[in-house]
Amino acid sequence: MRRGAAKMPMTIALRGLSLCLLGVATAVGACGGPESAPPAPPADEAAEFDAERAFGDVVTQVEFGPRAAGTEANRRQADFIADELRDAGVQDVRIQEPHLNVVGTIPGDGEGVVVVGAHHDTKDAIPGFVGANDGASGVAVVLELARALPERLQGPTIALALFDAEEPRGERAFAEDGTRGSRQYVRYAEEGGAQATPAIDEIRAMVLFDLVGDCDLAIPLEDNSDSGLYELFAEAAVDADVAELVGGEPGSAEPFEGTTDAILDDHIPFREAGIPAVDLIDLMFGGGGTPGDFWHTADDTLDKVCVESLDAVGQAAVRAIPRIR
Repeated sequence: MRRGAAKMPMTIALRGLSLCLLGVATAVGACGGPESAPPAPPADEAAEFDAERAFGDVVTQVEFGPRAAGTEANRRQADFIADELRDAGVQDVRIQEPHLNVVGTIPGDGEGVVVVGAHHDTKDAIPGFVGANDGASGVAVVLELARALPERLQGPTIALALFDAEEPRGERAFAEDGTRGSRQYVRYAEEGGAQATPAIDEIRAMVLFDLVGDCDLAIPLEDNSDSGLYELFAEAAVDADVAELVGGEPGSAEPFEGTTDAILDDHIPFREAGIPAVDLIDLMFGGGGTPGDFWHTADDTLDKVCVESLDAVGQAAVRAIPRIR
């Protein structure tokens, strides 16, 4: 994943949620962006997120082994993701080139597009690194959202994007060599919508899932992220009462609480293009502070990913994403 400018460790500052959480009235608005959002649907009307099935997608990805960009395993995984999106009824599914971003569309009846993404490659040059959390967990959440969300949404169209080539190669600095896939996506959008991307002026917001399966889950507001988008997920977590799934206080916004310093990740190319973006990421993966003892090690294995964490993130997401305007 991405740690500040030169993979510097981040310090988590666990403060309370901002005042926006006490009375959010906009999707990105008063807390940082566009227009007013509709009220959240009642919990029993929200789409059903199947966390067990999402965990099965983590298992499948790990079975491909290390999946660094440019490898045969990476290509096979991209084919798997594309097949799953098609089976879910996602439209216009395509694997982009040269970086194998897997993209597709869930149409909406409103104006604009919201990009929802995760990265599917794993870091190279780490023996035995299978990336169960980094990034199979994020991909699994996006795949299950593709199955759970309605085939036609009330609101903006959802553009799903499973990015390739997020991880820098070898010892290259992340700022110089990371986010190659997401930069390709934004470049195609700036070209008017090449290779099945929306045109850049249609994209209203971007949501990124990364390292969201950690069994000790905490997803603070990251300093490069739009606070209004983040508050939608915090509100949705309260609506869905997911805190107890991750060992939190009932009725709280956990795991969407606190703040963290800036992180470099696939949301940055969108932010640089002027698009509000949020990185939902737990970069305290294992003990030992940020980014955590399991990050970018062979210890990032299936036993470090919990169904309950996927469930908490997924239940919040199926409520929050349709409210983005």
